[in-house]
Amino acid sequence: MRKTKFWLVLSLIATSLSIFACKKDTTSTAPVSQIGDKKALSNLSALTSVATTDYELIWSDEFNSSGNFDSTKWSYAERGTVAWNKYMTSLPAYASQDGSNLVLRMDNATVSGDPVAYHAGGVKSMGKFSLTYGKVEVRAKFTQGRGSWPAIWMMPEPATAYGGWPACGEIDIMEHVNNESVMYHTIHNSSVTNANGGSTASKSATYNTTDYNLYTMIWSPNDIRFYVNNVLQYTYTRMAGAGTQQWPFDVPFYLILNQAGGAGWPGAITNADLPFSMQVDYVRVYKLPLFSNGDFESGSLYPWTTWGGGSSVVSTDARSGTKCVRETGGETSVEQYLTGLSPNTTYRFGGYAKVSATGQSVSIGVKNYGGTAVNTAIGTTAYSNGSVTFTTGANNTTATVYFYKPLNGTVYGDDFYLEKL
Repeated sequence: MRKTKFWLVLSLIATSLSIFACKKDTTSTAPVSQIGDKKALSNLSALTSVATTDYELIWSDEFNSSGNFDSTKWSYAERGTVAWNKYMTSLPAYASQDGSNLVLRMDNATVSGDPVAYHAGGVKSMGKFSLTYGKVEVRAKFTQGRGSWPAIWMMPEPATAYGGWPACGEIDIMEHVNNESVMYHTIHNSSVTNANGGSTASKSATYNTTDYNLYTMIWSPNDIRFYVNNVLQYTYTRMAGAGTQQWPFDVPFYLILNQAGGAGWPGAITNADLPFSMQVDYVRVYKLPLFSNGDFESGSLYPWTTWGGGSSVVSTDARSGTKCVRETGGETSVEQYLTGLSPNTTYRFGGYAKVSATGQSVSIGVKNYGGTAVNTAIGTTAYSNGSVTFTTGANNTTATVYFYKPLNGTVYGDDFYLEKL
């Protein structure tokens, strides 16, 4: 939810943080800027769909009750001084359940003791639930109207881990304004957000304007990916060696759902279009799998990253199924960064590989786990199994697994796996 003017002076930071963490306002959407570099943690290929089979559900709200929302999961998004929260109202009339949805409303009704022109509803999970890396799914629909601004988004907790807004970072899973036939995915931080609050890391996407849509965000240490109805729309990629200006996204973020409007990006409200509302069917949050896409049957390398020569998923030479990974050209590697491992724990990483000609070789290995890198080489022209074991350090919960070709030639890999021993 963007800014129209740069209000980040020190005194306003102090005020707004006391109201609602690391805030922001509005602006129009600037052209998309994809960020990448050699050996970067890169956006590899267009993943067209996302499944939930490899993900563990860790938090959710189905909104199947009536009346007040679940206060163990949510609290009201309080009124503040910036555009999106200017009319937030902490009353059930503006944020409640109807038996199957969370209903967030905005209207121009008269509220005793609160003589503002409009009232609007929103909720936040701040202080109740936050996550670092994972998948968020929100199924929702909303009305269109001049001056309307519904949003599904995330902010950091603690708010100022990397400074005030936009340095703290912001993840906008969905925003919609007025009567537009598109919605927006946007990232904010110090490197993509300008003094007026506009972001170069933003993408518009079409959606079903008359029904529910599924808005999904997958956040990994490598990138943040946005989907509408299971179709990838935009990827924001972490650069190699990224600092906090480009990647402040390694701290917990909490969720915000709100129906706003009448200030900032959407402009003034046309009262004839009121009331505005967003109905949220469910929110589901999943833990990232320890390891995924070992068979490449998705047709994409993701969440593997690549550097060097040429790496791609191909529909020939698979060991099983219909797809495998192929590396060609000079020195090449595909790698997957693992999180959520247990300290002082032994794992086995393995897979199957073959080379296209005698004398070539390829390695399956693990590095950055708290010990010396380990690998095993395969040089057969028929698929052979190779595996290594590694034990994480006392304080290590991450590792990088890789499939590495050191020289010219072509090699194939398939059916990689990770086991806890």
